[in-house]
Amino acid sequence: MKKTFDQYTAQYSADLTRLCISLCCDLHEAEDLFQDTWLRALKGFDTYNEEYPFDKWLFSICVNTFKNKVRLFYNRKKIDFATDEEKQAFFNSIPDTANEAPDAYYELHSAIMHLPKKLRAVIVLYYFRESSVSETAEILNIPEGTVKSRLHSARQQIKRRLERE
Repeated sequence: MKKTFDQYTAQYSADLTRLCISLCCDLHEAEDLFQDTWLRALKGFDTYNEEYPFDKWLFSICVNTFKNKVRLFYNRKKIDFATDEEKQAFFNSIPDTANEAPDAYYELHSAIMHLPKKLRAVIVLYYFRESSVSETAEILNIPEGTVKSRLHSARQQIKRRLERE
């Protein structure tokens, strides 16, 4: 039985929210990305093939939308919290960390946010969305070897940044 768009929306909204927050530098951008992704998914829903997992299709739309926005705003600023309250609100908005100490994640999150966009996307999909190398490659439309190379580069950059702080 074919699912309706509303059923998919109900099932995948929380996962998409986490992906958007992980990819973006702030909550407002994540909200925009979330809405843009669902809008594009709705427009292309009649082309969706049910033999393909819906979440992979949706996450591909999300990552491509994110990459398009990055191209438009290439020199935007990195994550920056004006106050401790803003930092607290941001980390509390991430469902998986709402009950944990946000300071434990701030340095790591900051290091990830300072990665180049192509490395950040691979880290977010692989570690935070728990996609396999092949799933990450499929979502980003790049070879698996490129995913592995970017993961290695990203880990090295994160390690260097954390050692400096």
